[in-house]
Amino acid sequence: MCGKYGRPMNARRLFWPVTGALLAFLAIVQILSVQQESPIFDEPIELAAGYSYLHTGDFRLNPEHPPLMKLLVTLPLLALRPSFPIESAYWAKPDEYVFGLQFFFGNGARANRFLFAARLVAILLTALLGLAMALWTRSVFGPAAAMLALALYAFDPTLTAHGRYIKNDLPMALWGFLATIAWTSYLARPGLRRLLLAGLALALAAATKFSAVYLPPVFIILYAIHWWQSRDRTSLWRGIGAFLAVNALAVGLVLLLYASISASHGLTTGGVDRRVIHDLLDRNQPAATARMIARGVLHAHPFLEGLVVFLDHNTIGHPAYLFGMHSLKGWWYYFPAAFAVKTPVATLAALGLAAFLVAAALRSTAIRSLSFAWFVVAVPLVVYAAFSLASHLDMGVRHLLPLYPFLFILAAAALTRLPLRHRGVILGVVCAGLAIESLSIYPHYLAFFNIAAGGPAHGAAVLADSNIDWGQDAANLKRWMDAHGVSQICLDYFGTANLELLGIHGQYLAKTWETAQRASLNCFAAISVDSLDELFLQPGSYSWLRALRPVARIGYSIYVYDLRKGK
Repeated sequence: MCGKYGRPMNARRLFWPVTGALLAFLAIVQILSVQQESPIFDEPIELAAGYSYLHTGDFRLNPEHPPLMKLLVTLPLLALRPSFPIESAYWAKPDEYVFGLQFFFGNGARANRFLFAARLVAILLTALLGLAMALWTRSVFGPAAAMLALALYAFDPTLTAHGRYIKNDLPMALWGFLATIAWTSYLARPGLRRLLLAGLALALAAATKFSAVYLPPVFIILYAIHWWQSRDRTSLWRGIGAFLAVNALAVGLVLLLYASISASHGLTTGGVDRRVIHDLLDRNQPAATARMIARGVLHAHPFLEGLVVFLDHNTIGHPAYLFGMHSLKGWWYYFPAAFAVKTPVATLAALGLAAFLVAAALRSTAIRSLSFAWFVVAVPLVVYAAFSLASHLDMGVRHLLPLYPFLFILAAAALTRLPLRHRGVILGVVCAGLAIESLSIYPHYLAFFNIAAGGPAHGAAVLADSNIDWGQDAANLKRWMDAHGVSQICLDYFGTANLELLGIHGQYLAKTWETAQRASLNCFAAISVDSLDELFLQPGSYSWLRALRPVARIGYSIYVYDLRKGK
């Protein structure tokens, strides 16, 4: 995949062996690495919500995100028959966080089986996205570009990390990519089957994450470019009709998904009322905060109420951390900065070189004469990036995952199809560097930071939250304690793992102002990066601890300090 791309026959012969090897590699490292981790913070909530939809037909839990991913990953649980504490007061309230923990840990040792089965579904979706990328890229840019794009994908630590978890970011990337190529397939050869496939893919995206709102503008822009290039003035009204039909079909399918699940339990999904319309339009921050606090059982349609929760969350903002700074509304440059430090240097070099080649080619090429395929990968990049820069929810680079397929394909196409001296040597170095940097972080993919940013050991000074610490290393902390003969530990753990079940015991880790408690500490202290960075804490809470040097970094997300007296 990284050799002499000037030989198309060799590239065609290598396509399937290389594609199979890369996808198998990705799946294997995901399975092996994720088995060493505890549940991330959100996974018990996602599992409880998804199973509650299937078990009760009620969508009250976790409405902030549409249900599709949660439904898919919890399908295996139907065969495992977990106990569901529907009598809990936290179900009636509802409190998705506490109820999620009750559901997950209330099933005892079987909970780990539920978690692994659900994660396997996520890993399968990750492989499907890689395969879709490879097949489409081969069809429009050739097998060499397809293999290089897939190599950038398979060795990317962020994709490896988040593709293993029960979250909707990677599935959104999958459905967004499929929706885009299905729409462009219809533009190239209009037909009912292609129109239906575009509507279905758009529905899958909309049923996965509200950020699918970026897709209709992408469809409009791509249609406008196709119309401009084709010079077919008679197709304008047909294109408008197709766009409206695709969106109407997507809306209908999303509503059908909710309705069919609720109806199977004799329930209705609710409708549209004046209150929910008011709440959707009301972007007043105090009002949004009041709604978030008072939220209870859903009264309108769950998709609309979930959209209200999502918009309210964006209106209020979310605690964010970047280079030692804290903010509730984040920074416009958060995502570019996060991408720069969380992407392997080899990939950044490939992207930079590709940008140079594209810029050079555009100087001598009429834009109107460019192959439409270049626009197919470029337009979603620009549109989604614009949406991301406007977001107030700076929770992690994972929100950029829908960009990755298009970005990798664009770079691979430029590097394999545009003029480049010493192409084989350059791409060989890029691939080798990418593989080395990616494999060096195994199995702690979530905490990856590139060498230019100081590597994972410097990650806590750069970013927090799902970029490095999602509570995934509780089990690894226990392994460290056993290996070092530590039975008791002072602790501030950010996560949802059950420390008692893991056998982690110890005392409370004091804050800066608790002078007497700090003076009495005589222990090893373990603290999550999110707590050390004070992401959700009062500023200055752990200034005393940050002044010390850690003796260990557990998966790079939990720092250990030796506070023993007379050591």
